[in-house]
Amino acid sequence: MTAKLSIICSKQDNGTYFAVCPEIRGCFTQGDTYEEAFANLKELVEVTIKEDLTEEEVQNIMQSKAKIFSEFEIAV
Repeated sequence: MTAKLSIICSKQDNGTYFAVCPEIRGCFTQGDTYEEAFANLKELVEVTIKEDLTEEEVQNIMQSKAKIFSEFEIAV
């Protein structure tokens, strides 16, 4: 079984990348590059699903609808 999950990744002021999976509370990590942050997050999600979540929680995640993320600009 597979599921499509979201990733939000942003470059931090110190040059590292911060990545989070909003469907799984507390599931976030970082890396020196986007690719490293993405790989770290994917591994964390897999471990979290296998070891920390109940079967019901996993089913809820698997059935969740895709979310739309966008960005916008404001005057500062």
